[in-house]
Amino acid sequence: MKCKKIILSSLLMLTGCSQAQTITKTDTEPTLELSQSRVQVAVNKSFNYQSFIKTASDKEDGDMVSKVEYTDIETSKSGSYQVDYSLKDSDHHEVRKSLKVDVVKMDDKGIYNPLDVTPDTIENPDDITALVNKINQIPKGWVPNDLEPVLDNKSQKLRKEANVAYTKFYNDAKAKGINIYSISGYRTNDTQTLYWNNQVKVRGEQYASMYSAYPGRSEHQLGLAIDISYTTTGNRLNETVATSPLGKFIISDAYKYGFIIRYPKDKIAITNYAYEPWHMRYVGVELATKLNESGITLEEYYNQ
Repeated sequence: MKCKKIILSSLLMLTGCSQAQTITKTDTEPTLELSQSRVQVAVNKSFNYQSFIKTASDKEDGDMVSKVEYTDIETSKSGSYQVDYSLKDSDHHEVRKSLKVDVVKMDDKGIYNPLDVTPDTIENPDDITALVNKINQIPKGWVPNDLEPVLDNKSQKLRKEANVAYTKFYNDAKAKGINIYSISGYRTNDTQTLYWNNQVKVRGEQYASMYSAYPGRSEHQLGLAIDISYTTTGNRLNETVATSPLGKFIISDAYKYGFIIRYPKDKIAITNYAYEPWHMRYVGVELATKLNESGITLEEYYNQ
C-alpha cells in the first residue's frame, strides 16, 4: 500500500510539473518580414531602411517596427551590399533577416545598366511564371525542350503551351480584321548576345539597357515571350503599336489568352525597361488575369 502511495505521489508531481510548464510557456520568436530580398538604389540616394520592413511584431509586445535594428550601408559608391535587420522582444528572443542592396547608376527614369549588377540564377526556368529580368538569369546552358514554330512565321518559335495560346490569340485577331505579325519569339543565348552587342555598338549601353536584355537575362530565352506588330515594314516595334488596332486588342484581350504586356508605360522604374507595347509574355490565363485585374507587374507579384 505504501508503495502505491509513493508511485501515485510521483505521478501527481510529474503531472503538476508538466501542467506548469505548459501554462508558463511563451517561448515564441517575434515576427520579422521584409517586403523584398533584394533592391536597387541609385548612387548617392538616401536609403530608407524601414520602408522595406513588411512586418515586425510579437505576441506579447505587439507592433515592433520601431524596435527593429539594422546595419548601415554606404550609397556613395556602386556595388552590392547587405543590410542586416534584427528584432529582439522583451523575452530576449531574437530574429534576423537580410536585404541585398545593389547601389547602381540610374538614369532619370530609374533604369540601370545590367552590367552593374551580378544576377541570381533562377531554379525554375521550366515554370511558365518564372521571373527573368536584370537581376534574375536563366541557368547557363538551359534551353526549352518543347519549342514550336508559330503559325504565321516559321522562323519564330514559342514553347508549346505558349504557342497554343498565341495561335488562338492570332486567329481571333485576324477574325476581327486586325493585322498581326510575329517579329521575334524564342532566342538562343548567341542570338541574344548579337542583339545586345548590336544595340550597344549602334546606340550605346544606356539605350541597350532600356530596350535590350543582357544575354541570359532575356525573357525571349525562356521561349515564353513574343514581339508582334501590325506591320512588316519600317520600324515595326515602336510605341505606335499601342495605338493600332493590334495594340488595343493586346490591352483589352491578351490576358484572356494568358499573355501580359510585360513592360508597361507606367512601370518603367519597376521593370527597369522602357515601355514596350509590342512585347507579350505568356504566364498562363490564371496569373495573367490576376495581374490584369490588379494592375501590377511580374516583379510586384513576386514581391507581395
